[in-house]
Amino acid sequence: MNKEQIEKILGMNLFKELNLENIEPEVKQTILDDATYVISRGIWIKIIENLNEEKQNQLAEMLQKEPNNAETITEFIKKELPNYEDLIKEEVANYKSALLAK
Repeated sequence: MNKEQIEKILGMNLFKELNLENIEPEVKQTILDDATYVISRGIWIKIIENLNEEKQNQLAEMLQKEPNNAETITEFIKKELPNYEDLIKEEVANYKSALLAK
């Protein structure tokens, strides 16, 4: 998927595209929670795949020592993966695309 396609998909409202705009707020929140889980998991997989073994070990150590220090962890990831934000966008776009294809 190229950047233009990713940006187009990112701009889509999934609830509208899937005709789910009028569902109950609780159901909508459940869908959002599930999407967040799946996308987050995919992002972590991409991060690990893009780090060499040494950097993977450094990240694992950081996560063990300071699991709640999101700022430090994010800084490390951004430093080691300059395309981090593109990875996130791509993962979100892939998820949305998969849902729209069904």
